[in-house]
Amino acid sequence: MVDKVIGIDLGTTNIRIYKRKKGIILKEPSVVALDKETNEPIAFGYDAKIMFGRTPDKIEIIRPIQKGVIADFEMAEQLLSYCIHKAKVRNLFFKSKMIIGCPLRITKVEENAVREAADHLGSRKVYLVDAIKAASLGAGVDISRPDGNMIIDMGGGVTDLAILSLNSIIKGRTIDITGELFDKRIVSYLKNKYKLLIGEKTAEEVKIEAASLFGEEIKSEVRGRDLITNLPHTIEITSNDITDALQEDIYEFIEIIKDMLGDVHPEIAADIAKKGIILTGGCSSLRGLAELLSFELDIPVRVVNDSVNAVVEGLGILSENVHSLQEK
Repeated sequence: MVDKVIGIDLGTTNIRIYKRKKGIILKEPSVVALDKETNEPIAFGYDAKIMFGRTPDKIEIIRPIQKGVIADFEMAEQLLSYCIHKAKVRNLFFKSKMIIGCPLRITKVEENAVREAADHLGSRKVYLVDAIKAASLGAGVDISRPDGNMIIDMGGGVTDLAILSLNSIIKGRTIDITGELFDKRIVSYLKNKYKLLIGEKTAEEVKIEAASLFGEEIKSEVRGRDLITNLPHTIEITSNDITDALQEDIYEFIEIIKDMLGDVHPEIAADIAKKGIILTGGCSSLRGLAELLSFELDIPVRVVNDSVNAVVEGLGILSENVHSLQEK
């Protein structure tokens, strides 16, 4: 009997599921719309995301997965069940082997929550793997060789940085400089400078459309509520506004990378200087980010193709050789 193997990327922003021999079979936003009066969910995934910022007071949009780990067990389980139903794959998890990517900064309690959720869904066996290792595989980086590699996986809710060699993490950090943080910075910046109040969904759209951290200047219209007149209002901003909003966090990010590179063996540092730094994750494609990092670090920096799916693609590669995995 051929093993049924499922790879799951539990992202703060999106859940992605990979089935061996089938590829990525599902991508769904990791959000739930909750009726606060009954404490019952009324929508999941995309259906809940479109409500964001547009709900009455009695409805709350929650993220049961925070920073790559389960924060609300019951809602996370219901969200996963909804995903299975929507994918129209019966018994997807029943008696399957699950490979689940986890951030570097995960506690035993958080590990146990992931395992318990997998058990409730009917898994036969669960393997927890470092998401950053999966990202490196999905990016096509061979970390089995005695060479130094630096991978940075920038997600919506968590960013992992790792220096790897011989399938081991030499240095690793999990930080909160993420896509969600950038959205909040943009909201705060426009509120303080232009007296314009926008939601985080609009901030995310502005970030994608107008950000240009290195090079060309881009103009964009932003719609929100004027805090002086309390009426709907539209302003024009430029990429310089986005750069100003994110500058402090970006340069903190650069200093963290420098600290990591300055704390490894010179041969490892030389390998990375030659091969460059690899960026994965949805936030890695922020326009001009790779170029700015390369300029400030004097090291090549590149974003992999299909960076948002690097982790789940790496989990898929691991699913083809699941017998070699050790339970974490």
